Amino acid sequence: MSKLVKFIISIAIVGSFSFPSFARSTYETTSTDNIQRDSMIVRISTGKAYKKISSGDWLPVAIGSDLSDNDTIKTSSNSTVLIELPENSGFIRIMPETELKVNKIKVSKGFDGGQIAELSVIKGKVITKIRKFNRKSSKLQITTKGATAAVRGTSFLTSYDENNETKIMVGDGKVLVKAQDQEVIVQPQEYTNVSLGGKPALPSNVENKLDFSISSIKADNGSINVVGKTDPDAEVTLNKSLVFPNTNGSFSGNFSVSNGINDIILQTSTIDGRIKLSNLKVIKLTD
Repeated sequence: MSKLVKFIISIAIVGSFSFPSFARSTYETTSTDNIQRDSMIVRISTGKAYKKISSGDWLPVAIGSDLSDNDTIKTSSNSTVLIELPENSGFIRIMPETELKVNKIKVSKGFDGGQIAELSVIKGKVITKIRKFNRKSSKLQITTKGATAAVRGTSFLTSYDENNETKIMVGDGKVLVKAQDQEVIVQPQEYTNVSLGGKPALPSNVENKLDFSISSIKADNGSINVVGKTDPDAEVTLNKSLVFPNTNGSFSGNFSVSNGINDIILQTSTIDGRIKLSNLKVIKLTD
């Protein structure tokens, strides 16, 4: 007797709210080993991403690849790369259509030692999530052509667009932004813009709106595929499985379901703490 698999799918709840902190990071569980060398490690790579080597050639990025001084990594429109900083101190998410150069990555051994990470966003966007450094000598600095952002532990977004404008948006902690000998401190849920050759604008509050929609939910041989759209800077989780949107914010994710009732939590969230949840209830019937 052949079996016919049927699915009943309903969206039970769609909610929107904000957390004051972005400490709940799915990145926390990405890595289990402790990087002690002077490099960063690629932990996740989706789509087409490339690393520039010393010869000037661009080679495909592989999970587990090292990134050290003078290395450059770039992503395509459907690609996201997650790299881990030394000593499990944090992660950097390289967004689609982004080029990032590692100027310096250094880990000093010993009790008084620390780590120094100096990075440049040549174009595009990166999201940085750094635990608070315990050693005074530790620092992380991200530069664009127009500004420099320095932190000792926080979560924030850095972008440099085709209009030569830098944007720094903060989730947790504080970020010191400097340009043209002018400094501003950007607080949580604030952002500043810096035009090339200009000074940082006074920080403004981030808007509370977060776009999110599900365009299709399809069943296929015991699994469910969800397609939707959200803020391009957001990250999406399907029952804790991480999905990254493309340049236009579209995303797609698959998950397996078992016979009976399956509760699926779909969450989209941004660096500044905006969150939307959908509770999907999927009932799988087998005849």
